[in-house]
Amino acid sequence: MTKIDFKIDGIGHFISDNYLKVPIYQRPYAWMDDNVTALFQDIKESSEEYFIGTIVVANKGDYVEIIDGQQRLATITIFYSAVRNFMLKLNDDKGASLFEEEYLFKQDLRTRNSRPKLELGVNDNEYFKNLIFRQNGSSNIKKKESHERIEQAYKIAYRFVKNEYASHSNQFARLYDLIDFLKDKVKIIVVEVSDEANAFTIFETLNDRGLSLSQADLIKNYLFHKSGSRLSEAQEKWARFTGTIEAADNEEQILQFIRYHWSSKYGLTREKELFRSIKTKITNQNQTITYLSELESDVYCYVALLNPNHSFWTDYPSNCKEYIKTLLELQLYQNRPLLLSLLKRFSVTDVEKAFKLILAWSVRSLITGSIGTGTLEKEFSNQAKLINDSNVKTLLEFKNSITKLVPTDDAFKSQFKIATISKNYIARYYLSEIEKIHHATNEQEPSRNTEIVSLEHILPEKPNLKKDWKNFTEEQHNTYYKRIGNLTLLDKKMNSSQKSESFVVKKDIYKQSEILITSSLADYNNWTTDDIEKRQKEFAEKAVEIWNLKIQK
Repeated sequence: MTKIDFKIDGIGHFISDNYLKVPIYQRPYAWMDDNVTALFQDIKESSEEYFIGTIVVANKGDYVEIIDGQQRLATITIFYSAVRNFMLKLNDDKGASLFEEEYLFKQDLRTRNSRPKLELGVNDNEYFKNLIFRQNGSSNIKKKESHERIEQAYKIAYRFVKNEYASHSNQFARLYDLIDFLKDKVKIIVVEVSDEANAFTIFETLNDRGLSLSQADLIKNYLFHKSGSRLSEAQEKWARFTGTIEAADNEEQILQFIRYHWSSKYGLTREKELFRSIKTKITNQNQTITYLSELESDVYCYVALLNPNHSFWTDYPSNCKEYIKTLLELQLYQNRPLLLSLLKRFSVTDVEKAFKLILAWSVRSLITGSIGTGTLEKEFSNQAKLINDSNVKTLLEFKNSITKLVPTDDAFKSQFKIATISKNYIARYYLSEIEKIHHATNEQEPSRNTEIVSLEHILPEKPNLKKDWKNFTEEQHNTYYKRIGNLTLLDKKMNSSQKSESFVVKKDIYKQSEILITSSLADYNNWTTDDIEKRQKEFAEKAVEIWNLKIQK
């Protein structure tokens, strides 16, 4: 039977008595400012013993592996670094040296090499070590997102120490009292297991009893448990695929990637259902390693979906990058399971054409209102599963499969004629694409760069209805000012103090624009609800042409 030991210890004692390591598969330092500040504030306000949670460890002989608890241990170590540096500022060099040796690192008598009391995971350790060793609390290593959090935690810690102790005449005594309090009175429960596999088994129980684990942590620990004798291999695969996502500077994407990837294989899976679904389908060692291998292999496709400038797109037609850029710009993420399946199963040329269909499907759904119901994400995931299961193998089969799900030309056109757009970034995209149609034989096209072109309400957001806009009642204004037909693009240098003027004044400005959907407004004698509807009807005709479902040969 595997042995599990529980003991209560002071966190300072625990750090002082051990050499601690965070294993390669653990996530980077994740605590935000509020977490760090709350910990220090709680310590400050505690006069008696203060309990800060459970630490799960495995004894590896000459060091202790931190299976859970790295955020608290890293933050306290960062705090110790700030205390050491503050002691140096007070010219307490001897005290700082003794403190440093007990809580930060020790030197080997023979080699004179310094061994840190805590080593973080592969993504953070070099930066963390550099910060702790350097006595000015800074590091010259190029920063990742987690490094920014580490540095910010240090700044909060140093500011806390300085504010609490700098102005007191007995500052040394008070500072030493704080060190003793951390050593003996700030308590943790140390759960020591004899092997990692057993630690993964108890994680769920601890989570059910109040140890808050994220979905990603639960999934990770379950997979490690199921990997059995291939645990090291599983840990390396997990570290490689999560490291790839973290290299894209977005650690929150780890769980999203797992969910989108899983949905591409098994249909739509909500975040709250993900862990249970994985447990149901992955039950042995071979399935675990195979699944982790898939995550490791497919993560490059996913990271490319987050970045249209990724080198992944070098081998694809340039339109693919534009489609990805547009989906990101419109904040359309529900299609990612389908994009993943297409990248895995379809040829480069078919991917380009399929991406065009997905963009058209997404835009049509935005206009008709079906994109926010959850149904669309379900359909995207179902289509991904069909492709993953080889039930849809060709581009034509894909088009035929989605045709009944995509809003028809008539439905799309009908809704476009009356569409009101509240989000400026969506309106800018629609108008920019409509403008491109007018430049079919002209190289000049409008930019969606907000520094160059602005979104203009022809009927202003705040008009003087009694003086300049007598054709509109207050009710009509509220109905029409966000209609697509009332929106246009305007060179920013032209859009200044005139934006709330009358139409007669504004159309003289529009006439000077190089953007054709804007300069053509000068042809209108006045601006009324009928004019907005007429212009929007023309846009609707163009929209069906732009976001069509044709497959070009």
